[in-house]
Amino acid sequence: MPTRVYYKHSRIKDINVPYSFQCENCMKNSGDLQAHIIGAEAVYNSNFKTINDDRANKLEKEAYENLAKKVREAYKDATEKEIYCTEFKDECPHCHKSQSWGVSGLKKKRFETPIVIFAVGMIIFIISLLAYYFAEIEYLTLPMVFGILGVTIVCSVVLLLWNTLKINMKLKETSVNGTQNIPNIDWNKVQELLK
Repeated sequence: MPTRVYYKHSRIKDINVPYSFQCENCMKNSGDLQAHIIGAEAVYNSNFKTINDDRANKLEKEAYENLAKKVREAYKDATEKEIYCTEFKDECPHCHKSQSWGVSGLKKKRFETPIVIFAVGMIIFIISLLAYYFAEIEYLTLPMVFGILGVTIVCSVVLLLWNTLKINMKLKETSVNGTQNIPNIDWNKVQELLK
């Protein structure tokens, strides 16, 4: 039987959002900076190396919608909650110190990786447990199955502690100075994505 070959066709859209800030440490203006925001990848799997114009247009539209969704989320977080996504780099180009507003993006992403690791580990644990009870696999033992669960929990907790440690270190670093500024983001360049 011949093997089937599938081709992955993908599109990614990105945009630069201009911003600037006054450093909380050296009090100098950062000058014009660019936050490079990348939308999620739009993917289409096909049996053919090339795709027709209709499918290519659908991929372009999906990539554009993914970018628009990410920009709208960054805009909403920044304007309503004062949470600045990590694409807005908070390191001063002059003194290379972090800014206090950069901590909010780290706090938002604190749980993302540990949750993904835990979910994947639980899926592997459940599949292993089912395989232990319902399949005759001689090298799969019950301690090995629960070892998978233990490794999953340990990895998730370690990643959560690491993320918390990074946030605490950044908070300590940025709390030295008394001023707390926020970045000036020029959302005018991305108005068409905010609709």
